[in-house]
Amino acid sequence: MLKQILLSIFLIAIPVALFAAVYVYILPPKPTEASLGDLSGLKAIADDVLAIAARGDLAAAQTRITDFETLWDRDEEAMRPLNEAAWGSIDDAADTAIHALRTDKPQVDDVAKAVKGLIAMLDNPYGSEDQGGVKLVKGIAVTDESGHPLACETMIKALRSAIEGGQVPGARADVAQNFVSQAVERCNADDDANADIFSAQGLALASHS
Repeated sequence: MLKQILLSIFLIAIPVALFAAVYVYILPPKPTEASLGDLSGLKAIADDVLAIAARGDLAAAQTRITDFETLWDRDEEAMRPLNEAAWGSIDDAADTAIHALRTDKPQVDDVAKAVKGLIAMLDNPYGSEDQGGVKLVKGIAVTDESGHPLACETMIKALRSAIEGGQVPGARADVAQNFVSQAVERCNADDDANADIFSAQGLALASHS
């Protein structure tokens, strides 16, 4: 009898294991973070622009910022849907830096300030910071004082309430709803940390309106 039970378990385990292997190696993995991906190439160009501008060669700096613009625009279609808010923050900073260099009479100090702002945004596009042990994203707490993520269900509920209560302007409602979907997907995967990042970015659309 015991042998029959063990045989039954073995026969069930084989197809389950095979299915799991197929799922892992064939199906694409779900994203694990609210990330735009590797920004090192963009950072390297921005660092070059700053160094060139510091030497006073603004014509060469303008040429180099065009390299940034080309790479940024090329990757927009793939990158932007990953994190609309973070992409927009970098895009705004990039526009400021590009404008500072392409104005009729660019000034070294203005260019340096704008490019440093772009570099800072590339270093932290998600608006995260620590305050007394509490991690903030866009000024909204996503952890408690011990650094543990807040309950993702609570954060999602708050975001939904903000949307349904009309606290998010119409132009931003679709973006906020997309953050809800991303937060729910991560929350269902027991990834509270990244679910909270999505919810905070959505809530920021309401708090900044």
